[in-house]
Amino acid sequence: MPLSGLGSADSTLVRRGHLTGLRSCDRMPKRSVQQRAGFRGEAFVDKAVSDAGHVWNDTRRDFAIDGQIEFVDTDREVTGVAVLAQVKATEVGFSGDSATGFAFRCEADHIAYWTRLGRPVVLICVDLRVDQAWWKRVDTWFADPERRARRVVRFDKIADRFDPDSFSKLSALGVPIGEPLPRLEGSERLVSNLLVIDRFASKIYEASTPCRDRGDAWERMRANGNQFEGGFLLSGGKIYSMCPLDHGPLAVLCDGPVSAIPTEAWSGTDDPALQRRFVSLLNFTLRSAYHPDLVWHPRKSVVYMQAPPDRSNRKIKGRYRGAKGRSFFTPYRGKDDDTKTMFCRHYAAGLYFRRWGGTWYLEINPTYHFTIDGRRESLFDAEYVKKIKRLEHNNAVYQLVRAWADYLQGEDTLFRTRDERIRFGRLLELDCDAAIDETVWIPQEPAPTSGTAGLAQGLWELPS
Repeated sequence: MPLSGLGSADSTLVRRGHLTGLRSCDRMPKRSVQQRAGFRGEAFVDKAVSDAGHVWNDTRRDFAIDGQIEFVDTDREVTGVAVLAQVKATEVGFSGDSATGFAFRCEADHIAYWTRLGRPVVLICVDLRVDQAWWKRVDTWFADPERRARRVVRFDKIADRFDPDSFSKLSALGVPIGEPLPRLEGSERLVSNLLVIDRFASKIYEASTPCRDRGDAWERMRANGNQFEGGFLLSGGKIYSMCPLDHGPLAVLCDGPVSAIPTEAWSGTDDPALQRRFVSLLNFTLRSAYHPDLVWHPRKSVVYMQAPPDRSNRKIKGRYRGAKGRSFFTPYRGKDDDTKTMFCRHYAAGLYFRRWGGTWYLEINPTYHFTIDGRRESLFDAEYVKKIKRLEHNNAVYQLVRAWADYLQGEDTLFRTRDERIRFGRLLELDCDAAIDETVWIPQEPAPTSGTAGLAQGLWELPS
């Protein structure tokens, strides 16, 4: 009986407690699907910002601004540069979602608030289904009356990605015009215009000579049956060359015994005078190795690609897979009469030997040379070069440097082997631990059109 009584009493308590619990649950607030997505979206942005090394400060009293992203530079210093952010997230997809983009419709009062803040505001949309986000600056986006009337922000899924690469652009938004951008952490592989020299010929030959200038030397070689070789240096009554002097075209320039010294004695010296002598010998050797393709222009101090005998387009194939090659010489014909040549464009370059850290490089500074027929210099050469340089951007210059590197590296063929006096390797590449996005550092101009009488044509012949 006591058990029964107790059981009855306990059952009553349980029922009361159960009923009390139900009433309590009925009064508890519920979290909506939109709220859950919002919390997850903010957590996503917080993690992304923190992973990139920056600071996410959420806003406790939210008026269309969920927080701000404050940027930290490579010295771990908080820069004070920040942008305000509104985060929107979805678990079912945004309106008009496709493989390339989507749209987001904003509230009118939010737009008014963003545009009046006087600070950069970005809208970050997070798709929780795929854990990806995109961003757009909205205070300037809605400065356009037409966009403001529609209240729609359109996102490009490639250009507007919110990922580690986007923080350099975001940081630039918070920097006043004219002030330097913060250096953010990041890794970037830079390709320089320094072509590594793998090796030189092992010996430098020397002998006494009666020649006092190169004109004398050319006359002697001409008198010896027009056998010419330009890879030599005259200095102090002696001739130096990486070619043998006891036979060949240069033998007629010697009037004493020939001796040889290791090239390392010159290439590794710290004597400034001997270094200058070595660089002079390298310059003459380089021009000789690539003669007659390359012609030295003494006034401009550059070499340029000589026109073929038939003045036809000369294309040189690149060394990397899929390269279509580039036209080192291009004649431009008249629009009305394609038998007439308006002008000819030659690839040219300033080539300078440098030594850093015990390693020798060839610095490549690409430029152009213009002629009227492949031989005679155009009166408008300087104007054409200036115009085409103004059109160039980083990628165009990079492709030119790469084309010159490919050409100078050369390759052995069935009928010809590479000149062994100077053997070039690859372009020097450097890893940087900090980066500034070039698209925000350098003002971007629209791509050139095919104006200026076809001058820009060919400059953009990038490999596929």
